[in-house]
Amino acid sequence: MLNLTGGCSPKIATLCFILFFSQLLLAQPKKVKYKKSKLQLGLFPGLSTNGIHPGRFDNYFSFNLFTGYGHSTKYLEINGLAGFNTYASSGIHISGLANFLGGNGQAGLTRRQIREQYRQGYEANLSGIQVAGIINYVIKNTFGAQAALGINITGGYLLGSQFSGLVNYVEKFTIGTQVSVLANFSKRSMTGVQVAVLLNTTQGRYAGIQIGAFNHAGVIGNLKGPSPDLGTAWQVGLVNTAGNMGGWQMGLLNIGQRVTGTQIGLVNVFKGGKSMDYPDGPAFGLLNFGYYANPRVYLTELFATNYGWVTGKPFNARVRAASRTVYSYNELVFSTNYQRATDIYWGISYRAGIISFSRSLTGGISHYFSFMAEAGHVNWRQQTDRGINMRYSLLMEAGIRLAKKLAFIYPFIGLSYNYMPETPGNMPEFLASTVGDGRLWPGYTVGFMFH
Repeated sequence: MLNLTGGCSPKIATLCFILFFSQLLLAQPKKVKYKKSKLQLGLFPGLSTNGIHPGRFDNYFSFNLFTGYGHSTKYLEINGLAGFNTYASSGIHISGLANFLGGNGQAGLTRRQIREQYRQGYEANLSGIQVAGIINYVIKNTFGAQAALGINITGGYLLGSQFSGLVNYVEKFTIGTQVSVLANFSKRSMTGVQVAVLLNTTQGRYAGIQIGAFNHAGVIGNLKGPSPDLGTAWQVGLVNTAGNMGGWQMGLLNIGQRVTGTQIGLVNVFKGGKSMDYPDGPAFGLLNFGYYANPRVYLTELFATNYGWVTGKPFNARVRAASRTVYSYNELVFSTNYQRATDIYWGISYRAGIISFSRSLTGGISHYFSFMAEAGHVNWRQQTDRGINMRYSLLMEAGIRLAKKLAFIYPFIGLSYNYMPETPGNMPEFLASTVGDGRLWPGYTVGFMFH
C-alpha cells in the first residue's frame, strides 16, 4: 500500500488523518438519492448549507472555510484545508492542504457490493484540475491536471499533467507530462515527458523524453526495422537504464539489456538485439561494454608510439545479407615519444567514428576501412602541463588481415589532417600552414590492430 504521509511531518500527517477519518463518519447509506446543489457554503462537513449529509449532494460550486465534502463537484470548489468528493468530479478543486476524489466512495460496503458498484459503472474520475499544498489524490483516472507542493497520486491512468514539489505517481499509464523536484512514477507505461531532478521511471513501455539524474524505462520502442514501433524515447541524465532500448540514451552511464538504439555517454553497457534482420544502433563513449575490444599499436608523425584501445558496437552484424559489418568506433589513445627529440612529450586523446569490415568470398573478414574524428591533449614537457593543449584530427585508415595463422592481426595505414590552436616550436613542416597562433598539417598512421 502506498504511504501517503511518508514525506509529511508528524503534525501534518496527523491533521491529514483526522480530516480523512472525519469523512468516514459521514459515509453514505448503501442506497442514496443524490440531490443537486448549485452552491454549497460551509465550515466543515455537517455544518454547511447542505446540512448534516453533504455527501448526498452534487455541487456546482462549493466554498468551505475548513473542509468540504460532497458526492461530486461540477465547476469550482475552494477549501481552506481539504476537499473530499466520493464520485467523479470535474472543474477546479483548490485546497490549502489536500484534495481527495473517491477515497470515501466505498466506505461501509462489502466486497460484493463494491464489485456490483463497479459493474454498474462506478468510477471516481477527475475531469479537471486539482491544486493543493500537500497532496492531490484521485482513486481512479485523471483527465486534466494535478498540482501540489507535495505529492500527486492517480490510482488509475492519467491523461494530462502532474506538477509537484516532491513526487508524482500514476498506478497505470500516463499520456501527458509529469514534472517534479524529486521523482516521477508511471507504473505501467508512459507516453510524454517526465522531468525530475532525481528520478523518472516506468516499468513498461516509454515513448517521449525523460530528463533527470536517473531515468529508467522497461521498454523503449524503435522506429527502425520490419515492424517499427510508432513511439520511441530519449533518456537524458546522469544514469539511464532500459530493458529493450530502441531510442536514444545520453548520459554519463547508459545501460540497455538489448539495445537497437543509440547510446552516447561516458560509459555504455549494451547487448545486441535478437532478430537476425533487425539492425543494431551505435554506441559512442569512452568505455563501451557488450561487444568487442581491440588493442592497437601504431606510429604517427607526432609520436613514436601510440597505444589504443578500441571498443564499439555493430550496426548490422545480424543482417544475413550484409557483405560488410559496420561498427561504431571508439578509441582511447595514449601517445608518447620515449626519445625526446621534439617539444612534444606525450598525449592522450579520444577517437570516434565508424569502422567497416568487409567479408571475403569464404565468409571471413578480409579487410577494413575506418573514418574517425579525434580530439585530445598534447603535453609539451615531461611534467604535466597546467594548461590544456588541444589537438584535433580527421582520419581515415585501411587495414588487411594477415594469413590464417595470424588472422587476428591487421596491419594498417592511414592519413590524417590535424589542427592545433597553439603549438610548440618543433612541429611537422610538410605541407603545414599557419592559422593565427595555430597550425594545420597532414599526417600519417602506420601500425597493427589485433581483432
